[in-house]
Amino acid sequence: MNMDIFSHLRHSSESAQATAATPEQILLVDDDDLHRSCLREFFERRGYVCVEAENGVRGLEVLRQESISIIITDNNMPEMDGLTFIEQVKLNYPNEILPIFLMTAEASKPVRLRAFKNGVYRVFEKPLDFQELCYAVDWVAKFDLHPPLATKLSAS
Repeated sequence: MNMDIFSHLRHSSESAQATAATPEQILLVDDDDLHRSCLREFFERRGYVCVEAENGVRGLEVLRQESISIIITDNNMPEMDGLTFIEQVKLNYPNEILPIFLMTAEASKPVRLRAFKNGVYRVFEKPLDFQELCYAVDWVAKFDLHPPLATKLSAS
């Protein structure tokens, strides 16, 4: 597998690592193993820590176990799709501000509206522009001062 998509980002991995003393932990929710693996490598090269889930059901389990700062989820998945997963996150953690990004092959108006209604920061249409997603995540990691979800839950 050719990883040339990562080559243009090597120079800026130090900037992602410098955004916080503790690296942001990203939850990647996608049923496509190869896509999830590419995303993981992409973000880990930039200094982030990634946790993976193959669908929304597993993503909810991870949220109960891990200290997650940012969620990136696909929409079309078995067992629980991305929009339902996002709705469950908002239902289970109604007072939390957790940056969520949605990836979808179908960025129709109803999909985007449902996503934004549930607090999604941005919807990315597939095929995915990795650099655009990276800039959005870097911005959130640098400027959106939110403690990770598990940290907030353990403090209460």
